Amino acid sequence: MTKEQAFNKFVKLYDVEVPEERVQEMYEYFLLQAKHNMQYDTMINGNVHLHKAQELAEMEPEMREAAYMEAKSDLVMKELLKKLDPQVTQEELEAKAEEMTRKDGTSMDMVHMFFGKDLAGLKRSVREDKVKEYILEQVSG
Repeated sequence: MTKEQAFNKFVKLYDVEVPEERVQEMYEYFLLQAKHNMQYDTMINGNVHLHKAQELAEMEPEMREAAYMEAKSDLVMKELLKKLDPQVTQEELEAKAEEMTRKDGTSMDMVHMFFGKDLAGLKRSVREDKVKEYILEQVSG
């Protein structure tokens, strides 16, 4: 099981109230993305979506479920970050930056330009990775 799979499983079972407004915001975002994807598909691949409204209506249940899970995941992560308060060292930030350069094929200069000279912009990502690693250990252990 991966960290992401363990986190998703944990989120499904975690008891937290998810405000409907947050779910609706995420749904509207996913709906907008689906519309953009259809336009892109038409421009790039020449696929014509004659029944766009029907296609979107068919995707609605899946998008609503995804919106709920996204909103819930955000809330669960915020609670766990507060509860576990994982600390991040400069070495961990540098390791994350190096991982990004290998994965994304970018330079360390670009990573520093985007996340700051001290890589402080990567701190949340590393903290979230630590929370997911903790959950994986709990699920696996």
